[in-house]
Amino acid sequence: MKKQYIIAQNAISVSAPDGLVAWGVVEHRYSPFEASSTENPVLEIDIRVDALPESDGTMIYEPIHNDIGLVTSRASRLADGSLVIEFGHISESKPRLWMKMPSRLNRADILMAPDGDDNDGYFLSHALMIAYMLGTCHSGTLLMHSATVIHDGKAFLFQGKSGTGKSTHAALWTRHIAGAELLNDDHPVVRFTPDGVATAYGSPWSGKTDCYRNLSAPVGAFVRIVRDRENALRRLAPLQAYASLTASVFYLPFLSDELKETRHKTIERLAGTVPCCEMHCRPDRDAAITCHRSLALNR
Repeated sequence: MKKQYIIAQNAISVSAPDGLVAWGVVEHRYSPFEASSTENPVLEIDIRVDALPESDGTMIYEPIHNDIGLVTSRASRLADGSLVIEFGHISESKPRLWMKMPSRLNRADILMAPDGDDNDGYFLSHALMIAYMLGTCHSGTLLMHSATVIHDGKAFLFQGKSGTGKSTHAALWTRHIAGAELLNDDHPVVRFTPDGVATAYGSPWSGKTDCYRNLSAPVGAFVRIVRDRENALRRLAPLQAYASLTASVFYLPFLSDELKETRHKTIERLAGTVPCCEMHCRPDRDAAITCHRSLALNR
């Protein structure tokens, strides 16, 4: 099986063995982004089932805190400059999935362990997301941690630490703001279009909510959600905006200095061109209405 997809205007191809169970688990998330054909994809992904090799590279990243979530990963650099990332259970040292990308980051070779695991689909989805992030970061493509709604032709991205109420606030918008609809509940993609418009895109990664929509809209605002007793929105100063955005962009510690600079410039450009706000709020109807009205005044 080989299919092509366009995600946030980035063309990628994915090859996998027919009947691969792990791919069957996640394929529906990618189907809205399927393209009949793509020329010169920025990233080619090949998935196979085979024994995982022992990594003989230099370790460049190993997570310190492995007590949250299901998946952990560690990265090493091979002598030829290739990047190897291994994915597995946080409670086990033996990986379930092995991924290798050349220094150009234009290809990802993924090996999955031959003995099946109920969570292999989760590991594969995580590896595909990381491969996409690495393979597209040269163009200023950012994967954001936010719940995103579209309203009146604009995308509004609600950010914040886990548990602060991003998804709750997005749901309040869809319930109480006429015409508001969910774009993505956890991992939208943001990038500038060729004509300089900051745009949010749906993606095949949406956390616990099945919301995989091939839609996009210019960014109306980034809003950091802070749980509070009162509902009030304030606009952030440029340095505060940069810090808020940086905290919500998925960070890859093994990026090259050149790609880190590209990431920095994109975030800096967003902070300087798109309203970035902080919304202190309760999880209620008035919070959505107050946020919506206040953002209209800040445009």
